Amino acid sequence: MAHDLENPRTKNYSKLKSSLISLEIILKKGWLFIFVIINFFIHTKKNNYIDIGNYKNKDSRFINFLVKSLKSKYNFSYNVSLSILDFVKKIGIKNFVLNSTPNIFVKNSNKIKFKLNDQNHDQDELNFNTNYFHDHKDKKLFLPYYMYPKIYNSNYEQLEKFKYNLKLIKIFFSGSTNNEVYGKFKWFTEAKVKLLNRVEIIEFIKKNFKEKIFFLKSYKDLSKIDYTKTPIVLSLNDGLIKKTKTNLTNTQHLDLISKSNFILTAPGADMPLCHHLIEGIKMRTIPISNYANLHRPFISENDYIYFNNYETLNESILTALNMSDEEIKSRQDNLEKFYNENLSPSSFLSAFENRKDNEIICCNDVESLKWL
Repeated sequence: MAHDLENPRTKNYSKLKSSLISLEIILKKGWLFIFVIINFFIHTKKNNYIDIGNYKNKDSRFINFLVKSLKSKYNFSYNVSLSILDFVKKIGIKNFVLNSTPNIFVKNSNKIKFKLNDQNHDQDELNFNTNYFHDHKDKKLFLPYYMYPKIYNSNYEQLEKFKYNLKLIKIFFSGSTNNEVYGKFKWFTEAKVKLLNRVEIIEFIKKNFKEKIFFLKSYKDLSKIDYTKTPIVLSLNDGLIKKTKTNLTNTQHLDLISKSNFILTAPGADMPLCHHLIEGIKMRTIPISNYANLHRPFISENDYIYFNNYETLNESILTALNMSDEEIKSRQDNLEKFYNENLSPSSFLSAFENRKDNEIICCNDVESLKWL
């Protein structure tokens, strides 16, 4: 919806702007539907298929990672409909054309149906259960939490060139700290302790470590940093409403993570998990986090720095600033191994091929909070 009164990013749009955005959406959908028609006549075939039907009521944040992980062995079959345009938009035109097939051309014996939170699914149907924060005790197959979803559409392989960048920055944070968006986060632990939200975390660091902070306004400012005097680098978008208005491009954001020993990962707007956690692990950058313990499968507490209040936040920053090079490298090596074995698309494909049943636990961002 172009004008949503509940969404801080759109609630102040004028009627004219909302109308223009609605028109833009219609034109974009028309463009996408051209490729659905093309795919009807020109499509690829594989031995196995995941049937997403018309994708109505199945739209998901994790679909980019799923397609990236499985497309080498599976095509995604579908019914031709307007709602399938959401699928095309999510995974991108190229991925859709190369890895999708209309259901009319697929034999039923080769298909497994895609279900989302279907408690009555058959054993031969693939059900993605988004009750992620329930205590599953790691007995189920977890679809890993993901980096910013669009990375998996085309740019994922390019990340390898960043992974072994020289670590110049000690502690890095990049992102929005808009109070209206990120100040509303409320999450309580089992002990009824409230997690600090992103705004509280960043304001505490700005106040208590101000002499050690360099505020990065653009990527070009990198040349101005004295890494000894200001080992903490913050790229903040305090007034950010639209994600397109950022200090850094997504590539620059990932590049700077890869040049940092530690990444401060603060909760998202509505839920604790944030893509920065996975982006850090992918880049061999040690997370400083108050929510990493909620991630499944479990990340060893020996490989990141955990805090749960202002006192331990202060201690975690000091720990990071004073950690030896040997311990930093040990943790980074462990994180790289953990990513390769548990979070990478290739590791999920292997786990998927060897799954014991057809229920997969996954996080669908805000939707996964409805179970709580």
